[in-house]
Amino acid sequence: INAFAGSALSSTELWWEAWKKFMFHTKVEISFGNCETKHQMVWSLIGPIPRSKYPAITPEEQAISVQLQILFLAILDAIFVFIANRVAPERWEKIRENLCEALIYNKDSRVCDILATSYRDEQVVFLQEASAAFFHKARSHHCLRKNFKVAIPTTFNGKRDQNSIILVSRAAFDVSTVADVTDTVLGHIDGNFLEAGDLFALRIDDVGGQGYLLVSFHGDSNGLSTRPVLEGLHAAFVKRFSGNIFIAGIVSNTSSQASDKFHHGVRDFRALLEKQGVVSVWDKADDRMITTTCSARTSLQMQLNKAVSFKNRFSMANMSLKDWIL
Repeated sequence: INAFAGSALSSTELWWEAWKKFMFHTKVEISFGNCETKHQMVWSLIGPIPRSKYPAITPEEQAISVQLQILFLAILDAIFVFIANRVAPERWEKIRENLCEALIYNKDSRVCDILATSYRDEQVVFLQEASAAFFHKARSHHCLRKNFKVAIPTTFNGKRDQNSIILVSRAAFDVSTVADVTDTVLGHIDGNFLEAGDLFALRIDDVGGQGYLLVSFHGDSNGLSTRPVLEGLHAAFVKRFSGNIFIAGIVSNTSSQASDKFHHGVRDFRALLEKQGVVSVWDKADDRMITTTCSARTSLQMQLNKAVSFKNRFSMANMSLKDWIL
């Protein structure tokens, strides 16, 4: 219900009719990285959940994961609508509308404006979890396009808003030498836990002829995919790209608080980087003093295990060192 712009949702009955119409009888336009667009039913955009990425689910759950997602989306939205109409029946839809205007409807344009102004002098910008709509907005943004080549992987996924993108400066690099080498890197990574668009690797020469291997990547929520990806990247670099300079911008989702079979800890990640001879922007920083996230979610969102009460929004917030430039 976050960005639903249809009819009023002032009762559970009205919401249920609108929800069924939207989910099963509405087509939306989906953009792909190659400028192709398709109209698809909303329900068809929900993909299966693979055990290779989420081993906690059973084979039976994987087999009906699309149906289960649709069912639980309906249950979740019903709970949200019930709570919102009980707590603030006359106000919640206007609040939601204002939030959507500020944070969703014009988000891509605002991000492009920020990149084109505050970051116009940067040589490389790594972006993660970007949508196809954002890519098209960035590519058509005059000031951004003037300063940067907006590069995307050939495996760009128009259905998932989780694509990795790299912006390279036209002043610093010879953009005619851009080559997508994602498949080469993936060939050195053990396991089948990455979705299309999670990782993007490109090779490019700067204006002086020096070669670079640039990588943009975001890991799973607990950072468990980060280690095998870094090990695969290291192997690919040694075997195929050793004459290049390696730079990566990644969301490792490493945890500053814990390191166990369910989480990839910052200390373990640092040890891996040291073993590989890779340096980061945080090398001389104290782990306890640096966090790149301070996230405290309300209960009105899907991952209830991450919900935090208002009074504990700082003491129980997810504060970890998750973002790295290597």
